Amino acid sequence: MLLFIFIALASSLRIQKNFFISNIERTVQLTDRYVYIKSKINFKNDGVIPIEKIYYTIHSALSDKLYHVNIEESNAKRVIEDVDVKYKQNATVYEFTLQKSIEPSTDQEVELNEYYYKRFKPMPKEIGVEDEQLVQFMDSVYFFTPYFVQNQITYYETPKIISYTLKSATQRNSLLEFGPYQDIKAFSTQIHTIHLENNTPMTVFTKASKIIEVSHWGNILIEENYSIENQGAKLKGEFGRVNFNKYNPNVGKHSLKQLSASLPYDSWGVYYRDEIGNISTSNAAKGKLNGENQALIQLRPRFAIFGGWRSNFTLGYNLPTKKYLEQDGNNFKLTLNFPFSVKEMVSDSYNFQISLPEGAYDIRVDLPLQVERNDTLLFSYFDTVGRPTIILDKTTTSQFDNKQIIITYKFSGISILREPLMIFGTFLFAFLLIIYLRRLDLQTLKLKE
Repeated sequence: MLLFIFIALASSLRIQKNFFISNIERTVQLTDRYVYIKSKINFKNDGVIPIEKIYYTIHSALSDKLYHVNIEESNAKRVIEDVDVKYKQNATVYEFTLQKSIEPSTDQEVELNEYYYKRFKPMPKEIGVEDEQLVQFMDSVYFFTPYFVQNQITYYETPKIISYTLKSATQRNSLLEFGPYQDIKAFSTQIHTIHLENNTPMTVFTKASKIIEVSHWGNILIEENYSIENQGAKLKGEFGRVNFNKYNPNVGKHSLKQLSASLPYDSWGVYYRDEIGNISTSNAAKGKLNGENQALIQLRPRFAIFGGWRSNFTLGYNLPTKKYLEQDGNNFKLTLNFPFSVKEMVSDSYNFQISLPEGAYDIRVDLPLQVERNDTLLFSYFDTVGRPTIILDKTTTSQFDNKQIIITYKFSGISILREPLMIFGTFLFAFLLIIYLRRLDLQTLKLKE
């Protein structure tokens, strides 16, 4: 009895009695390697108090596949701990604070955007180099929500439909329509599957890292390391160049032949390599992307990455210190981009490491993301006490984590002379030692007979 009372008290999900969804229209795009769901939701408030917060729930079976969710009309988002929903519905709750409250006797439409990865299952599991890639997608035809839904309709956009399990759907070429459905209870589900053709390479970064070394002598060195895996249908048989040409778009369509990265406009000394060495099959140009001046890089792997294949590669470049580091006496403010440069991919884990100059102290980090922080000291050339290094770890990182990290620290002007004085002292000691040895008389005394 006490357990049930505790669960009831621990529940922070407060759904007003006369607040519900009058209509929802979902569009599920299955045309890329990742799944994008856009939902237009009309909330209706027949109660007597304004509604400022709305809730989004996701089943635990999909929570590790969701890499971003947002509501256009909201100001803030946070995950809340709701014991009742967590254990009864096996779900996670997101709370969104609306920009404008939904007043009594009114309704408001909001736009919900969901982004998933790893939701396609190859079927068949192995295909030839010239075959089409077929995948299976599983979903609930009902929107999983804590609210009562009066009316719902769902559309699935696919490149080509092979089959589907729920025969009540209406097919229009490559579009599947489910519904409309009326009077759906909260947390209702109806699972169905769609078998479709999707030749997009099902690639993810199993891990990615960004290593930064800051120098007050005018340069910031950045190196990004990636481990990539194609989780699509595996290649049947042995690979042969007789049947494959990476410049032929009709052969090996399900293999990864190219990626793109965007670097800061003033980046220089760009290099791209793998375990073997430098990869020359890449292009770089400076231009505008989303209205911003950037350096655009086309990365072509040494070999096309088929299903079940893995590869590691490195992308490195330099930035001028003066544009990213502000100084006010002994106080410094460093501003850099947190995410990795390949925007079209999602990484299972991401490691961000930045080494400040030796002698930096009173270090503070401002980052509007949930990360795990560990600080350490790293030693490089001519270091004596080690460079303060900030290490940030984050799971499931994507382009939506495009935030700036701001690091403030103090650094004495005398400390910048530490390494030059060490170099000068080393050479001075070497020269003095040579002079001493040249002047030293080491003649051997003859033994008397």
